[in-house]
Amino acid sequence: MNYMDSTLTSVLAALGGSVIGATTPVFSNFVLQRSLTQRELTNREIAQREELYSEFIRQGTTCYAKALSQNLENIDEIVVMYALVNRIRLFASVSVLEAAEAFVTKLVERYGEKNMSLDQIKSVALEQHADPLNDFALKCRAELREVYERATWRRG
Repeated sequence: MNYMDSTLTSVLAALGGSVIGATTPVFSNFVLQRSLTQRELTNREIAQREELYSEFIRQGTTCYAKALSQNLENIDEIVVMYALVNRIRLFASVSVLEAAEAFVTKLVERYGEKNMSLDQIKSVALEQHADPLNDFALKCRAELREVYERATWRRG
């Protein structure tokens, strides 16, 4: 009986070693693949946010410049801004979304005000350092930094 126990122990030890040896590369590959997939998803998320936020800033700058010197003749520009806000709403942080909504509110209000001459626009821009998209841009930068740091922390 003692001989059988030691044989069984040896067989089980050999079998256990083989199983561990065989599964280690599989497990290691799984962990590596998961890490690569997570990194790829994070990079794609950052790129999508950067593109959307850049588009919002481009479109918003154009609309705001027109709002300073023109009356609202084409509602399509405001519609585009609301569409961008709704796309931002899909995944942005609360602070970025609030900054986007605040800008669009300011834009709509600006269209309702008296038009400014080019000299008035120049004077306001130089004296007050007016940048209606500054808050939005700063919040976007902070959010993108957080997403990147979260991804870096997971990898580390």
